Amino acid sequence: MPTLTQLCGARNLTSLRTPLTWKTTSTLVRQGPTAQPGLPPDWLLFLCPEHADDLPGWPGSLVDTEDLLTLSCGAVLDFRSTEEVLQSHADLWLTPLTGVDTSMCIATEVWPDVLDQAHRVLGDQQQKADGESEPLGSLTGMLGMAAEYAKAGDLYQATVPLGYCESVARRLL
Repeated sequence: MPTLTQLCGARNLTSLRTPLTWKTTSTLVRQGPTAQPGLPPDWLLFLCPEHADDLPGWPGSLVDTEDLLTLSCGAVLDFRSTEEVLQSHADLWLTPLTGVDTSMCIATEVWPDVLDQAHRVLGDQQQKADGESEPLGSLTGMLGMAAEYAKAGDLYQATVPLGYCESVARRLL
């Protein structure tokens, strides 16, 4: 059985995400691909047996993690760069939910505009819902925080509210 250090190496954690919130303790980990052969996985997704096949947007091999690390089912340790984490959010929920095209996000400078545009789209959806969607209201508020952090030049900090948004967005997709 691999240790956590063997699974993630000496890489720095860039994001803790919870695309699936479940109170069960994980016993399996899905390992994401590596950026380069011979390197540890880019991310680790902790799952319980009941949800082992959930989250198809997070493809990777499953490993038994008993006694490795106690995390809730759905927790992700992400070791990718900030830009890669932002693109992951865009691919998994931001673009499907808002329709905002992130294909232009090759440059770091574009992310503040993308997050601001997504925030405006969700704000419009919230107005049309006339306050009837609590998850949409929470998502809109947190996405606004992410957009403000990005406008201030702190893309890394913008990933924190986006992690919350990811958990809420699953209810709306």
